[in-house]
Amino acid sequence: MERPPLPDEKLTENAQHLIEEAVILAGNQPPDARHLLRAILRHQRPLAEQLLPHLDLNALDQALERELENPHSHIAIPYEGIIDLAIRIAEREGQPQTDIVHILKAIALLVGLVPRESVFSSASLLLQIGLNLTEQARQGAIPQVVGRVAEMDTLIETLCRPLNPYAVLIGLEGVGRRAVVQGVAQRIATGDVPPPLRDRPLIMLPQMFDNPMVMSKLIEEALQFNAILYIEPFEMFLSAPAPPVEALRMEFLSALVARRVPIIGAVTSWQGLRRHISRAPDLLKRFQPIEVHPLSSQETLAVLQQLADVFREQHGVEFPDETLQQIVDVAAEHILHRPFPDKAILLMDHVAGRARAQGHTRVEPRMVWETAGIVTGLPIGKGEQSMQESLRGLEPFLKSRVMGQDDAIETLVRTFSLKIRRLDLRPERPNGVFLFAGPTGVGKTETARALAEYFFGSRDKMLRLDMNLFYEAHSVARILGAEFGYVGFEMGAPLLDFVAENPFCVVLLDEMEKAHREVHKLFLQIFDDGYIIDAQGRRISFSDSVIIMTSNLKPEKAVGFLRERHSLEDWRRAFSDYFAPEFINRVDAICVFQPLSRDTVRKIVRDRLLRQIVEAYRKRNVELVIRDEAVEWLVEQGYNEQFGARELERIVERHLLLLLLPHVPTMVDAVGGSPQRFEIAVRDGQLTLL
Repeated sequence: MERPPLPDEKLTENAQHLIEEAVILAGNQPPDARHLLRAILRHQRPLAEQLLPHLDLNALDQALERELENPHSHIAIPYEGIIDLAIRIAEREGQPQTDIVHILKAIALLVGLVPRESVFSSASLLLQIGLNLTEQARQGAIPQVVGRVAEMDTLIETLCRPLNPYAVLIGLEGVGRRAVVQGVAQRIATGDVPPPLRDRPLIMLPQMFDNPMVMSKLIEEALQFNAILYIEPFEMFLSAPAPPVEALRMEFLSALVARRVPIIGAVTSWQGLRRHISRAPDLLKRFQPIEVHPLSSQETLAVLQQLADVFREQHGVEFPDETLQQIVDVAAEHILHRPFPDKAILLMDHVAGRARAQGHTRVEPRMVWETAGIVTGLPIGKGEQSMQESLRGLEPFLKSRVMGQDDAIETLVRTFSLKIRRLDLRPERPNGVFLFAGPTGVGKTETARALAEYFFGSRDKMLRLDMNLFYEAHSVARILGAEFGYVGFEMGAPLLDFVAENPFCVVLLDEMEKAHREVHKLFLQIFDDGYIIDAQGRRISFSDSVIIMTSNLKPEKAVGFLRERHSLEDWRRAFSDYFAPEFINRVDAICVFQPLSRDTVRKIVRDRLLRQIVEAYRKRNVELVIRDEAVEWLVEQGYNEQFGARELERIVERHLLLLLLPHVPTMVDAVGGSPQRFEIAVRDGQLTLL
């Protein structure tokens, strides 16, 4: 397993080595408190004896061995939570870096090996684990929140309720849910709230720990301080990895509710919250949903203007107003898979980093385009002109890679050009939903690969799914992934994970007609809405992706007679037995790939395959001359309407390349001397080397 990302600048070298040892002990799973503690007992035993003098370390080691076999261990506290608390302990002790002793203190506290007083001299556990947003607001450490007045008013009213002061903010990641909470903290700090909320600490809990003792202490101190709790990883907290942990977390929430401790949570969708908390309907009905919508362009511009002041004062980078407006405009048009203000802030941060790296103190608008091209992978480095130039070059590029399919390529480019420039009526949908129809081996997959390579920068930006594997109704679960707590949930969902990590991509759904109709319904939602919510509650956007389906169906099967050229209506009738009408209606364009003619096969052999081979041998100081009769022989042997160009490539490999193989040593020896010359001809019905 790869080592998890670490805040290396805050950790000593010894602490980093300890974590690496824990990663090795964890094997194929993420490291947690058990692995860290066992690594300490193995390599830092004197330190453990000093901090834990009352414990039998041999017995502790044996207990850890048993706990490592327990998939539902309550001390399997995530690595990130341990390191986060260890860093806070080090800061409280005035240490510039976090060492092994601080990691051990964090583990000992969270798993209940030592009393809190032996780790913290005065601060409460709640304030040590959490962050007091009210106090931060008083100190001016929180930027002024722009807009969100309606959401803040509703949240304040909810927190004032005598019986159910519980709210859940619903909105996409990056939409500004935390900003709403910070805005309430600012109003508490200035006294601009009703009497029930005045002078109350609003505590953000960025980490939660599945330890009954810790949870009990948090409840006790929340009551003591009259605190409002903002559980930031609320969705993750509710997504328990095992039934015992789920029961513990529901018990924690129920205890807070029973004691009327105000709670604020945040989730990406109401459906996701309902799914996670469905086993506790009494809890669900107590939470007031508050929708947090993306900011408008003007509101986002105001956020960037505030951030520009910070960048100027703290980092010496100046953003003129025209540059900030350019950031908003570019983000709005070319980054659809993220909401405002998140995508604008992300782009601004990238631009600032680029400016600082190049020694600029003032960011000009052109740098926004350059940076956006790097961030998205789109050809927009010089603005809209770059996009138009790339689109003009797309058609000849595809035709050079896929021969004999001019009509299909022209249909693809025409529709794609409209979608990628956001000139269509519904830009939130994918950047094109295409159905490539035609026999196998005629260039459908290669066209998709070439599109990914040309427009998104790499062939790796294409994911191919064989839809033959999704022929049963329950195959839907393989696309959405498994819910938390179910077998396979940690494996994720290959399609959705790929799109989440590579939003600017091509998704190729091969032989779509073989998939079950329930799978078709799932993709229908993606085609229509531009996003899907997976089994774990994540919202995966397809707005910046291109979806290409392939089909080997033929109109003859549907209409019962042969034609040399079929109309689009013929193809639609052919698909009607396999796809629902609403599914076909969501397809932006049907691109029909024709069977390869002999002329096309000849062109593929001569201009692509043989040219590639000749060039490869020329680099080895070998001149290959391939006679016309040899070309015609390869065409005759390789022409197969059923298998298309795939059979052609096999023929070239089997007959021509294997014929040349025995002469490879001679060719290598010839490098640096006079070029060797070989001629390919036909003798007695077979290829011959002269």
